[in-house]
Amino acid sequence: MDTPTIDALHKRWIEVFNSHTLIEHAALYTEDAMLFGSTPELIIGREAIKSYFGGRGPKVHVANYPFPNVVMISDNVAATAAHVDFADGETPMPYRVTWMLVKKDGNWRIAQHHGSPRG
Repeated sequence: MDTPTIDALHKRWIEVFNSHTLIEHAALYTEDAMLFGSTPELIIGREAIKSYFGGRGPKVHVANYPFPNVVMISDNVAATAAHVDFADGETPMPYRVTWMLVKKDGNWRIAQHHGSPRG
């Protein structure tokens, strides 16, 4: 399992999410990535993903995102799933998050991202 590089992507995602660095955040996704987030629309592509994450409040951050469960589909494709705790100031926002990852040019990128509230 290629977890060191998947682990690095995971850590970097948390870092850029919390820093609100939108260009760096979008770069972690493939050009044609798909995202189902907290809105009903399907978000497609880096620019749309950058806009989506740009719409979150300035206090929204990852409070806890343990290393996800990883299933290697092939050497270049992996699926992940985890419970993630976001927060908006002091208000907790528990979510389920899944990613479909692809390895291109030696780098793992997110091709599909789904997040939904835990209820």
